[in-house]
Amino acid sequence: MKIKKSLLDPLPEVPKPREKTDLPHHLPYQLVHVSALLSLGVSRLFQTKFNLGIREWRVLAILGHYGPSSAADLVGRAAFDKATVSRAIKRLETDGMVGRCPHPTDARRQLIYLTEKGVELHDRIAPLSIMRKRIVESALTEKERESLQIILEKLRGQLEWLNQEEGGDMNNTDR
Repeated sequence: MKIKKSLLDPLPEVPKPREKTDLPHHLPYQLVHVSALLSLGVSRLFQTKFNLGIREWRVLAILGHYGPSSAADLVGRAAFDKATVSRAIKRLETDGMVGRCPHPTDARRQLIYLTEKGVELHDRIAPLSIMRKRIVESALTEKERESLQIILEKLRGQLEWLNQEEGGDMNNTDR
């Protein structure tokens, strides 16, 4: 007969790391956590209202902001890997939201662009995205928002440099 151990029984001796990562104060952890919370909320809202995932919305938003873009440009701007962007483009293309046309200066590449249907969906979603942005930013003063923008630009630059040094630059993709 097995005897059920109580939760109050002491744990067996387990190995412990020599150095702990202070996660509550570890900047990469904090940034990933905030990013995950942002994505989770957007993902739920857009999936429910528009049957659209965060990946597809990000591609639509980038095309809405920058205009026609190569897949490689979308990868860099979306901060997703090639496969994720490729799947998002494929789904949006299947749904008639984006199309492809030849690149004007590079015959080996194509540009992805919003179709009329894609523009219509973008324009329905954008106000919700802007509203969420304003709600999130309302936790900060104007000065804090300005400082955060400066800080994020500095961090982005440092991370792009670090990724390039380590051989994993997201913006240096096959074109």
